Amino acid sequence: MPLRPPRTPEREEIATVNVNIGTSRPNASSRTILLLEDRGDYRNILRDYLVSCSYQVSSVPSGSEGLRKIMKSRFDVIICDMMMPKMGGEMFYWAVTRIRPAARHSFLFFTGHKNNPQLEFFFRRIRARVLYKPFKLSALDAAINEIFLKVT
Repeated sequence: MPLRPPRTPEREEIATVNVNIGTSRPNASSRTILLLEDRGDYRNILRDYLVSCSYQVSSVPSGSEGLRKIMKSRFDVIICDMMMPKMGGEMFYWAVTRIRPAARHSFLFFTGHKNNPQLEFFFRRIRARVLYKPFKLSALDAAINEIFLKVT
């Protein structure tokens, strides 16, 4: 029986997740995260989770809005969906690293397209940190902590 490729759940399939907000990370309140995701429901869930972890989160639905945020502020972590309308994750990455070269160490990408050769080539080229949808929140935490360890 062949395996089916992963897919993004439909809105009706998304379940509420109980998040323990009693544990905050040291200095998390001073850490800033830019979250780019075009799907509002998914963006809201991730934003709410990150806020519950005491991060300062700016969330936007597109790469162009993300660039506006990057022009105004510096972010410790940039969490970016790869497939967004108008400006996808790869184009956003190249635009940001042209403006702020040091930001290349702050990126964390996520995608539901695991076997896409173009994406895989891009990820290998820049040695990207990638989470494939669906992912566990513990994997998100681990990836964010890895970025903090490398940039601080």
